[in-house]
Amino acid sequence: MEIGTLLAILAAAALAIELSSMTFYLLAVAAALAAGSVVAWIGAPAGWALATVALGAVAGLPVAHRIRVRLARPTPESMQLADPDAGHVVRVESLAPDGLRVAYRDTSWTGHLADEYRDIAVSAGDLLTIVGREGNDLRLAPVATQAAQSADLDFGHLVRVESVAPDGLRVTYRDRSQTGRLAHEYREITVSAGDLLTIVGRDGPDLLLAPVPARAAARP
Repeated sequence: MEIGTLLAILAAAALAIELSSMTFYLLAVAAALAAGSVVAWIGAPAGWALATVALGAVAGLPVAHRIRVRLARPTPESMQLADPDAGHVVRVESLAPDGLRVAYRDTSWTGHLADEYRDIAVSAGDLLTIVGREGNDLRLAPVATQAAQSADLDFGHLVRVESVAPDGLRVTYRDRSQTGRLAHEYREITVSAGDLLTIVGRDGPDLLLAPVPARAAARP
C-alpha cells in the first residue's frame, strides 16, 4: 500500500474517532495525516510525507489544547443556561454553624459559601451572589467577586427611593441624591418612595436598579 493511501486511511480513522469523542487532539492528528498524504500523492518521498505529519502534529496539538481549554472554561452565559439561579443576588437573613439562611424569590433558602470563599466573613444583611446549587442549598459568593456580571463597582449596593417621576427615579446612595431607573426586565414593577432597590449596573449617569427580595431585611 502506498504511503499516501495509508496516511489518508489513518486520517479518516482519526477523524471518525474525533467526531464521536470531540477531544480536538485527534482532529489535529487527522489534519497532520491528511497533509502528509497530500505530500505523498504529489510525488514527494515517503520521508517528506512523514516529516509533514510530524510537523503538522507538533503545530496542531498545542492549538487543539488551547481550543479545548477555552471551550471548557465556563462563561456567564453557560452558567446561566446550566443553572437559571446563577448570578442572582440574595440577602443573608441569619448565620448558623452549618450554613446560612438567605432571602431569595420571596422566601427563605438554605445556602453556604462556595469552597473558595469559605474563609470570608459574612453577616446578616450582607448581599451574596448565587454561583450554583447543591440540592436545595444555594452555593454563594461575595457580590464584589462577580466582575463578569458588572464592571461597575456599585453593583449590588442598596439605594432608597426618594421620589418617582415618569422619566426615572431619585434615589439616595452614598449620602447623596442620584438619578436612576429600573433595569429593563423590571420596568413593569411598581416602586414607591422609601423602597429599597439594588444597583445592577449603570447607564451613563443613571443607576440601573432591581428590586430587593421581598423578605430581605431592610438595610439602608
